[in-house]
Amino acid sequence: MIYLEDLYEESWGHKMQTIQEFYEGQDVFITGGTGFLGKVLIEKLARSCHGIKNIYVLMRPKKGMDVQQRLEAIYNTRLFDRIKKECPENMKKIVAVPGNCMELQLGLSASDRRMLEENVSIIFHSAASVRFDDSLTYATLMNTRGAREMMMLARNMKKLKALVHVSTCYCNCDRQEIDEILYPPHADWREIIKMVETLDEYTLNILTPKILNNLPNTYIFTKSMAEHVVNDLGENIPRAIFRPSIVVNTTEDPFVGWIDNFNGPVGLLVAGAKGVVKVSYGYHDTILDLIPVDLAIKIMIVSAWKVANSGSSSEPFICHGASGTKKRMTLEKIIEMGLKYCEQIPFENMIWKESGIVTNNIVRYYCRLIYTQLIPAVFLDSIIKLSGHQPLLMKLHRRIFQAQIALHYFVNNTWLFNNENLFELRKGIPECDKDEFGAEGIEYVDEEEIFRNFLIGSRTYLMKEDPATIPQAKVHRT
Repeated sequence: MIYLEDLYEESWGHKMQTIQEFYEGQDVFITGGTGFLGKVLIEKLARSCHGIKNIYVLMRPKKGMDVQQRLEAIYNTRLFDRIKKECPENMKKIVAVPGNCMELQLGLSASDRRMLEENVSIIFHSAASVRFDDSLTYATLMNTRGAREMMMLARNMKKLKALVHVSTCYCNCDRQEIDEILYPPHADWREIIKMVETLDEYTLNILTPKILNNLPNTYIFTKSMAEHVVNDLGENIPRAIFRPSIVVNTTEDPFVGWIDNFNGPVGLLVAGAKGVVKVSYGYHDTILDLIPVDLAIKIMIVSAWKVANSGSSSEPFICHGASGTKKRMTLEKIIEMGLKYCEQIPFENMIWKESGIVTNNIVRYYCRLIYTQLIPAVFLDSIIKLSGHQPLLMKLHRRIFQAQIALHYFVNNTWLFNNENLFELRKGIPECDKDEFGAEGIEYVDEEEIFRNFLIGSRTYLMKEDPATIPQAKVHRT
């Protein structure tokens, strides 16, 4: 049997490293380490790359906590339970580095910058603001200028072997079918950075709709420009651009169902499971492309290995972390499965029995919103206030409504993310590495199993509800 890695060895003229060998003795630098993807990446590298030397994580002080305290707070999440049990000594390899992607030179001290330039050989740049309603100024400084500052640092790194920049499948959402290529820029990133550095916020807010043109929000626009930053400033740097689609709970690694945020469709599904949301604004047949976060992280880790061993740095390797044509899940199917498993695995203290109506008729949407959500919320908030407690349901509904409006563009359009590079990447993984880094599952994972685990994970890790309370929750539901 001939494996793809044997062909790589023959074409490159040298012995190809395994993934474990590639990470042996390497210093890795990560931005966005406190985010959803970043936490899972840190855990996976520390647990599975046994010979890795140091994992430097850029962090900024926040809410009265210094970077070391923030790092310890991450350690204390359930995500790190497995590594604490199997190889707790590897936690010492994770090192917090004070900095901020919003600042010039990433807010690094001179000594930390020198240390990174002397030692780091692999970069994962995942820091970004993922809010759809950020101002153009904030989104540009974080997502586009932050990428520029990272690339300027990378150009001075003496041992750099690979850089992986995390983008999004949706950065070219003005197209219906999207390939794993770099499309023409939507704007000149140099001009936009200069604009937000010099113009006042009021003027920029007026200009934003014109600047965004056909793109739905500042997040998509600035992430799209960031890809061109990586391309334009990355000459002679082996680099990959990883574009995930909608990232959801883990499938199995380090365990089933872990998630730590309500972003995207997760918040709406949890709100539906609690009986808070009764109606959604969208098309039944819209296809949502989902990828489990553990599969996304494996693709990132393997992409760094791939570009370091490719022997070419002229063009970035672009890979879609998406199900593409392999799993075509409609919004209607997702809600149907959600309702099915809400009945089997109900959440605690449900306000109303779960239900799910999807409509793209704006009049019908607002009518159902008013009669099934807002009027009951006003009534219950009044009772809560009379009992001496702080009302919360109307505040919650405002946040949910804002989320639905922000997501409306994405649940009313369907894209096809071609992912040939992903499958070629998987084929090249050495046999000895497939247990730890084989990114299998996109086309094989059972849809119903995904959603069962999704609800269990969201119930356990987001809502902090003990699985032992499921029988009691079933009684309350009825």
